[in-house]
Formats: sequence, C-alpha cells, structure tokens
Amino acid sequence: MILRLVELAIEGSPAENMYKFSEAAVTSPVPDVAVFPELYSTGFVLDNIPSIALSEQDLRNLPAASAAGKNGLWIIGGTLPVKTDFGVVNRMVVYSPEGTLEYQTDKVHLFKQMGEDRAFIPGKCGGTFPFMGTTGAGIVCYDLRFPELSRRLVLAGAEILFIPAQWPSGRLELFRSLLRARAAEAQIFTVGCNLGGEHLGVIFGGAGGVAHPGGKMIRGRDVAEGITDFEIDLNDVDEMKKHINCLEDRRPDEYGTLSREGG
Repeated sequence: MILRLVELAIEGSPAENMYKFSEAAVTSPVPDVAVFPELYSTGFVLDNIPSIALSEQDLRNLPAASAAGKNGLWIIGGTLPVKTDFGVVNRMVVYSPEGTLEYQTDKVHLFKQMGEDRAFIPGKCGGTFPFMGTTGAGIVCYDLRFPELSRRLVLAGAEILFIPAQWPSGRLELFRSLLRARAAEAQIFTVGCNLGGEHLGVIFGGAGGVAHPGGKMIRGRDVAEGITDFEIDLNDVDEMKKHINCLEDRRPDEYGTLSREGG
C-alpha cells in the first residue's frame, strides 16, 4: 500500500486550501491513501472559527470527497471546524474510494494553552472504521499525548491510527517520539500528518511520519515539496504479533481505575 502525507502550508481562503490539498492528494502517481493535517483549510484563526465553521451536511460534498471518488483512493481529510447543536468541534473526516464520507471523529482533548477552548468544544471519539481489509481509527493532534484514548481504539480492533496535527517545529522530535510510542506499545501503524510551512507566526514545516508496528519510523519518498509517499504492508501488524503480542499480555486487573484518586 502507498500512503501519502500532504503537508502543505495554509495559504489563501479555506476553499483555496481545500482544492490545493485535494489536488496534491492525487498528484501522479496516485497513492492508495492520502492524509491531510489538522485544520488544513483554516488554521487556528480562533476568532473567525464560529463564522467559517462548516455544517455537518457540508462534509459530504467537499473537494476531498470528489477527489477520492474520481481517483479511487482513500482520503483521510484532516480536520475541519464543524458546527453542531452544542458548539463547534474540530472534526476529522475520512472519504472512501467511492467518494463517500466513511468516518468522522472529533478532537477529544483541547489544547487550552493556545486558547483552543475559546473556539471549540471537546468532541466525541468516533471509534473505528473498516479500512483496506483491516481496521482504522483517528485521533487529533494533542490527543496523541493521551494513551488511554489510543488504547481504547486498539482494543476495539484498530491496526492503523491516523493523526492529523499541527505540531510546531520545536516539538517535532516529541511528535515523532509519541508516534513511535503509540505504534510500539500496541504494535500498530501510526500515521502523523503535520501542517507544512508557517502559519500565524509559527513554523510547522511538515516532517510528520509513519511509525511501523515495530516502533521504527518508515523512510518516505519525496513526490514534490510537501508531498511524501510511504510504502507499508498492513500484514506487518499480524507478523509483529507472532513474535510479541503486548495486547495478549495485558493484565487489566492490576491497572486499577485510571484516575487520580486512590494514589
């Protein structure tokens, strides 16, 4: 399977960014799956989020949906600001090779240090989805720091975890370390797609990656600036578990309740 990270910069209007990223997703040679970053069409323009947020109905007819259907690939369409009855959520969307909206999940943990909670409400985890003969799932950016959420998805069957993100360049080493940790502890693939370029005075620069179930980062191939392809074999998840199966060796009875109470 060829998996593509589209890590371009945010430039222009939301509509212009949607088309730019969607065109990059299908740059020849067309991959099997393309992944976008967090809030790739708008960025964290917090004061404007309420006015530019999409409706839930809008999500089925975006450029990414059209690109997926016309070119027969999966598009993990990053995240978008979406209006709900309760407030605006930071929502990840996935489109199938038929161009249908196959999966949605929201950012569960808001990064309050940058004021994300001024514009968004914490969302709900969308669980897992069928993906290319296996099971996929998604978490968003800051969610990567919370292994409880990833473990929930792994226990539900996820073998590849997609993480659209906006991690500043100064924390990219940590971002990639957490991708490796989540992959190694559960023996799954983790796919982190980071925003490219500079946005609102912060340098991001892309540099996300794909972590193998063995815990190593996979070497990619540059297709164009900000576009990188990775070759992965989803069967490696089962192969790794033939040697070490961490999930089978778990002892939940010894973990207790995961809370601050009780020492």
